[in-house]
Amino acid sequence: MFEALYPEGMCPGWSVVVKGETSSSTSMFEINFLSHPGDQIAFHFNPRFASSRIVCNSFLANHWGKEEVNKTFPFEAKEPFQVEIYSDHDYFHIFIDENKILQYKHRQKQLSSITKLQILNDIDISSVEIIKRGLY
Repeated sequence: MFEALYPEGMCPGWSVVVKGETSSSTSMFEINFLSHPGDQIAFHFNPRFASSRIVCNSFLANHWGKEEVNKTFPFEAKEPFQVEIYSDHDYFHIFIDENKILQYKHRQKQLSSITKLQILNDIDISSVEIIKRGLY
């Protein structure tokens, strides 16, 4: 598990770039943006290799919201990949190997409360960068 804390807030205008690979074709990993207090999940990004889909959601007020499922699946098991998640005022924009594959509307409206990044499960991480891109 990887965790990074950004007390000044990670959104909007920041990008998280994760490079890594999975260990098997049944892998599943998640990248979570957590908001304070109470580690609510403002954004949950969950590629599922067994079903070749990407599930996104939020866990706010102690409940999961409606899943958004994306059937574009540019990952290959045991192949290196790069995930970039950029946040503007309205959306998380998700790029896989520099190709935009989806965007997810912010459900956590208090963007400055998003202060923690968490990466879990079957992923061998080679690097994590958090970059201030500014808004564009």
